Amino acid sequence: MSETNWLSEPSTASKRIIFARHGEYPCNVRGVCNSNPRTGFYLTEKGEAQAKALGERLKDEKIELIVTSEFLRARQTAWLANKVLNVPQVVNRLANENRVGAEFEGKPGDDFQRFIAHAPAITATPDGEPFTGMLARVQSLIADLKLSSPQTVLVVTHGWTLQAVRVILNEISTDDAARCVDMPSNCEIVEGRF
Repeated sequence: MSETNWLSEPSTASKRIIFARHGEYPCNVRGVCNSNPRTGFYLTEKGEAQAKALGERLKDEKIELIVTSEFLRARQTAWLANKVLNVPQVVNRLANENRVGAEFEGKPGDDFQRFIAHAPAITATPDGEPFTGMLARVQSLIADLKLSSPQTVLVVTHGWTLQAVRVILNEISTDDAARCVDMPSNCEIVEGRF
């Protein structure tokens, strides 16, 4: 590499990214979809306890930055965990939940699963986002984080986002991920080096 083009060279440093699902919130309890970040729900008492426990569990992991989705449940989870971690926290829409569309907003998740059953990874409502679209978004988030300074980042996000990370890590197929096979539970972690 010459001195004149070193700034244009991509980073080769490995980043440790810890993805955590948000704590329990009312739609988890009711089993309904909430994929609109403008419709905010606070965590349940159980979700608050999960978020605090997440911070305690990660306190020795040398996290330098927390990234959250735009959703209130993710931001609240990060805020509670960050009471222990005490690091900068930013919001990034690339970490958002998959958009099921207005047709399924507030409706049972099982209804949405029946809708996508014939082709889980690529089916979407007209105003929704297919799983493959969200997967590309998560890949963009990881690419952005690889260019950042922190070596260890916590991303507080959503179940389907963790499913996308599992696809990227070759732990699950795209269709199984979209079908919520082995969906990570609230405040469960999926991590990798990217």
